Amino acid sequence: MLGYSVDKWLFFFFFYCIVGWVWECIYCSVIEKKLINRGFMRGPVIPIYGCGACTMIIASIPFTGNYVLTFLSGMILASLLEFVTGALMEALFAVRYWDYSNHKFNLKGYICLYASVGWGIATLITTSFIQKPVNALADSIPENILELIVRLFALIFVVDFTLSFRAALDIRAMLTKMDSMKSEVQRMIKRVDVMIAFAGEEKAQPSKYDDLVKALESKLALAKEKLELSEETREEIALFKAKLVMMKDRIGQVMPIRDVISKLAIRDNPGMVSEKFKDSLDDLKNLINRKE
Repeated sequence: MLGYSVDKWLFFFFFYCIVGWVWECIYCSVIEKKLINRGFMRGPVIPIYGCGACTMIIASIPFTGNYVLTFLSGMILASLLEFVTGALMEALFAVRYWDYSNHKFNLKGYICLYASVGWGIATLITTSFIQKPVNALADSIPENILELIVRLFALIFVVDFTLSFRAALDIRAMLTKMDSMKSEVQRMIKRVDVMIAFAGEEKAQPSKYDDLVKALESKLALAKEKLELSEETREEIALFKAKLVMMKDRIGQVMPIRDVISKLAIRDNPGMVSEKFKDSLDDLKNLINRKE
């Protein structure tokens, strides 16, 4: 297959997955000033780097010796891979594991000119200086040993990917649950506002879950203290108070102890953003930080 066996391609893929992970961990740890295990998966691999490197190698084959076309082909194909991967992950998990929205000349935050140029430069460096030694390393390993190594890595990779994929779906479920809880608190606040005749003032409601809970507690206390309430209204307020107690218990259960992988996925991807669940994702990050 383009001059390489399947085992060799797998070797290249895993090698560059690990190299990408090392680069990301060093870069992000320096930025965040703490050790970070970067990536979608828990092991020392970042698949998009492995896929990107293989894409670069394939893209450069027709243009060997032509640095301009090698640069352009790597930049275009790797950027396309990054765009499709980012869009697909957000569609599946409702979050972005990287976001270029703050960079100039970005396309929906999935790719930007800065990163694309980086892919082009990486293509030149990989194909001109790195790939030959990596290929020589693969050639130095006996075929039966190489097959055993890549099969073992493939097994570990599949297990890790499966667990990480499930954790990402769990994070989406948590965000959905938190959004639902916040909507319920907001509904109760509006109802209490009606009771104490503030509905017509169109007061802005906070967006953070903790602030919403405090606002509801304050309004319930005000309603009880200031108003002459009918028995029916008193019962409704009592019901709201009971719901509020239940919600305080539930917020602690949104991220149970057993979801270690989900916690790590959020903690180790500080740049994770969500257009759909922006405030709920911030709440979830704060919840994890409080528990640690």
